[in-house]
Amino acid sequence: MTTPSVDEQDPRAGLRDLETMLDALTDHAVIKLGPDGEVVRWSRSAQAMTGYTEDEVVGRPPAMLRTEEDRDAGLPEQELETVRRDGPLSFQGWLVHNNGERFLAHISLTPVVDGDGAVTGFVEVLRDVTETARAESLFHGLLESAPDAMVIVGTDGRIALVNRQAELLFGFDRAELVGREIEMLVPPRFRDRHVGHRNGFLANPKVRPMGAGLELSGLRRDGTEFPIEISLSPLQTAEGVLVAAAIRDVTERRETEQRLQRQRDEILELSTPVIQVWDKVLVMPIIGTLDTLRATRLTEGLLEKIAQSQAEVAILDISGVPTIDTQVAQHLLKTVQAAVLMGTVSIMSGVRPETAQSMVHLGIDMGRLRSRSTLQDALQLALAVLAERAGTAEAAARALTSGESR
Repeated sequence: MTTPSVDEQDPRAGLRDLETMLDALTDHAVIKLGPDGEVVRWSRSAQAMTGYTEDEVVGRPPAMLRTEEDRDAGLPEQELETVRRDGPLSFQGWLVHNNGERFLAHISLTPVVDGDGAVTGFVEVLRDVTETARAESLFHGLLESAPDAMVIVGTDGRIALVNRQAELLFGFDRAELVGREIEMLVPPRFRDRHVGHRNGFLANPKVRPMGAGLELSGLRRDGTEFPIEISLSPLQTAEGVLVAAAIRDVTERRETEQRLQRQRDEILELSTPVIQVWDKVLVMPIIGTLDTLRATRLTEGLLEKIAQSQAEVAILDISGVPTIDTQVAQHLLKTVQAAVLMGTVSIMSGVRPETAQSMVHLGIDMGRLRSRSTLQDALQLALAVLAERAGTAEAAARALTSGESR
């Protein structure tokens, strides 16, 4: 034999327990309405939220809480009719506190039906979302006022929110972006790799630039690509971690950097010109301090000119170099060695007494590199080298001819 429960022994006790539980809800106001929509039960949380006591509202329709605009439009009655016909309904609306202040509420209406399916009343649940809405409004305002394109992405990699700058940057409408995977904004050849980067960030979310040291590209709606920079920030929300990506178009900056680099290259070329003074004789006057980049350019320029002119002698004039240290000497030696491999004799000119003394003091060995104190002396040596080479070539030709005649 089953022992009846407390509720079955005393239904009123079960009702009191239910009312106690409803009163314990502090962030939700629960209101019981009769079949015509009048208030029959007013919880303590409803009184705390609206300022109205139970005596003030029982027997009256809860439309008294609605704004004058909603009442004039007949919205409360339309909502009850919709619930009577279609079932539960949820929406947001403005309510009025008994002191006249408005607050935004999330409103849920649920019909109460008997065993025959007839509606015998309604349960209305109110939740004050004013602060939440205010915070969301502030967040959206900040998002829209951001100078960069902002894209908020969920842990599933789908776009949850974008601002106006993102629409303008990528050429998509907001409705075309929200709910789609973030990879739609990435050039196809990078998409598989991007998924791995995205998962890696979610595994260790922290504020940082994306792809540090890499050149990143975005994809517009029309299919064009453009260079971008991305800063990532994690956002902790009730729904989990979201990723905020601030995206900036750096096309103009990249073009400026490339233009400046071209200008620097042109200046370097102008500062180390290769001059062909005679047939098969080149002169490279070096002015200023040599660094690694400039020395590399110097070597490349000289070797290219040797190949073009078939030069046999190259004069490196260092009269315009303020100091010679070990690093500069090594650069010069590498240039000379590269020229030798191409069959060219190198001569260094412009070696001042203090420069020579400094090189000896540093223990710099220039090997078998020929040197002269002035460019004039170097040019005379170059002519001698050409004559020597010409004589050697002529003698070799005579020897070859003589050998063939025998």
